[in-house]
Amino acid sequence: MLLLSLALLLFSSQMVDGTVSWDKELLAEKTLKLLNRPAVKSIQSEDGDIVDCVHLYKQPAFDHPLLQNHTIQMRPDGEISGEREGAASRVKKARVPSQAWQRSGSCPDGTIPILRTQKHHLLNAASMEDYGRKPWHGISKHRIRTASLSLDAGIEGLHAYGVLMASGFSYIGAKASINIWNPHVGGDDEFTTAQIWLRNGPYNSSDSIEAGWIVHPGLYGDRRTRFFVYWTTDSGRTTGCFNLLCAGFVQTNPHVALGAAFASTSQRDGRQYRIPLNMWLDSDNEKWWLMFGDDDVAIGYWPSSMFAGLRGAATLALFGGDVYSPRIHEKPHTTTAMGSGDFASYHWGTACWMGNPRIKDYSGEYKYPYPFGTMSTQTNCYSAENYAEVLWTEPLFYFGGPGRNYPYCE
Repeated sequence: MLLLSLALLLFSSQMVDGTVSWDKELLAEKTLKLLNRPAVKSIQSEDGDIVDCVHLYKQPAFDHPLLQNHTIQMRPDGEISGEREGAASRVKKARVPSQAWQRSGSCPDGTIPILRTQKHHLLNAASMEDYGRKPWHGISKHRIRTASLSLDAGIEGLHAYGVLMASGFSYIGAKASINIWNPHVGGDDEFTTAQIWLRNGPYNSSDSIEAGWIVHPGLYGDRRTRFFVYWTTDSGRTTGCFNLLCAGFVQTNPHVALGAAFASTSQRDGRQYRIPLNMWLDSDNEKWWLMFGDDDVAIGYWPSSMFAGLRGAATLALFGGDVYSPRIHEKPHTTTAMGSGDFASYHWGTACWMGNPRIKDYSGEYKYPYPFGTMSTQTNCYSAENYAEVLWTEPLFYFGGPGRNYPYCE
């Protein structure tokens, strides 16, 4: 009788567990149907990713109420990117990597590559309902003062930054070459980025468009370095997402998949890799364009009508790194690294850098960010530094750090 009771208890427990698991599986299946679009062709990448070639007008952007009757503009009209040289010529020698999936095939004309969300991505996520969004933990107001800069900036809760900032004017573009690494991420609920931001609006409810590279196990289920874009109209409180996981960004490029992994990353004292990125406003056609590579190839755009402040210009441009962790203010501190995982003071070949950072103002010219300043919000854990090897030459902006490092950042 006792054995029968134990058997029934075990069976009941398995059924309860099975029901919970089944409910989660059902939710994952429903969510996948909403996220993934019908594919003209699918490409199985050697790294485990699946890329779907989706018709241009079937992409998620057209779910946005402002884009119901939108006509896609395939490339910008007459943008001249301006000079990109200026910092050490070694920046140019760093290679621009391919994406891993490109070794396995390509998408046909009239389609764009979209990284397929797979079931294990959702089951690994902290929340299926908020999948593709940044975790929201409020915004705090910080007064920032440097030799040439003074501003009130919003710092997202549970984030640490190492950035080069420009504020004080209206900016209609920002670009840089971003050194690519594969830093350590301690927990599945954490991520680290190297990126460019353009923002406008109140510190606690601002428009933001962002692009760069990211290591985000909670979103992708692995710790590879991937290309990303992001947008929000309220500092991430209720709007916005990464890549094409919600309606907003309009992709036009058939060769680059947002969210896909890079085939190569930099090695300490070895070969260096970079991604040249450029975000700029075409005010005549009301689009914020994202360009990639030394030849400024269009990836796509955010319609400026989606935004309030960014409809006209940005008032803050940032270049650098961001670490998100629920343990960012705790002891022990997170071990999630920024940049290469080494501090900015290690410089070329070891620390992560930004080459030739530029802002564009209403003159139409790209200029070194001004007024500018560097900032690290947790100086014992991550750092930021402008450094030129040769006096009176343009510096490289270095940033990064290991996170927890006894006894300084515990």
